[in-house]
Amino acid sequence: MKVGFIGAGKVGTTLGKYLREQNISVAGYYSRTIDSAATAAEFTGTKVYQTTEALTEASDTLFIATPDGEIAKVWDCIAGLELSGKIIGHFSGSLSSHVFSGIEKTGAAGISIHPMYAFGDKFTAYQNFSTAFLVMEGEKEAVRVMKELFGERLRHRILTIRAGDKLKYHAAAAISSNLMIALFETSLRLLADCGFSEEDSKELLTPLVENNIHTMLEKGTAEALTGPVERGDVETVKKHLEVTDSQTARIYKLLSEVLVQISERKNPERDYTALKNLLEI
Repeated sequence: MKVGFIGAGKVGTTLGKYLREQNISVAGYYSRTIDSAATAAEFTGTKVYQTTEALTEASDTLFIATPDGEIAKVWDCIAGLELSGKIIGHFSGSLSSHVFSGIEKTGAAGISIHPMYAFGDKFTAYQNFSTAFLVMEGEKEAVRVMKELFGERLRHRILTIRAGDKLKYHAAAAISSNLMIALFETSLRLLADCGFSEEDSKELLTPLVENNIHTMLEKGTAEALTGPVERGDVETVKKHLEVTDSQTARIYKLLSEVLVQISERKNPERDYTALKNLLEI
């Protein structure tokens, strides 16, 4: 196997360095900007390619490591090349392998591989990439080869997904990653209204956040859930809604609807009708 990368940003550079460290052959990089390709190639000890044709010819596995909006455009540029027997992949969380329109006519096999991993600095992110879960979907032979590489050889945990579920999967990742940040920011704003500094607010919330996440991951959402919604404390929830601004109240109500569902599962004997009426469920 010889891997080539179109795109030399965080993901491409990280994967290239990681594979090289694992003694996987990497041909090198092509990028719209020669400087980024040169930087990635130097860092990974590989080559810079001046054209996609040259990189494609030198690789039997070609990963398009560009922003999502560019993947289809890159595919259109290389679809007319000699691709028979090659694997063509990308690392998007939201796009499926169907972005490689007409790939079956080229003799290549398409795959999407999404690493559930936070790519930080592109010169250090490879160091912990061995911990990443990989979610794959695509043509059967491409999935088999990549499972063999990343699962059997490199010992990653591999999950597979249907192409039609990629957007739902990506939404789940965004909620757990990005939207949790929005919730924390909302809490900080409320505490700022109470006169607390941001530093004090973070210290105040840290044990609560860390304990909840630990319990949730270890024992599940129902066991981690506490608070006024779980108790069915209508008056407290009502007062919370009264003292928050309209945006925060909407967030509180929407998420509390989910908490009611968890609470009913946890406490089937408890009546949450009054709380549902308050939340207009």
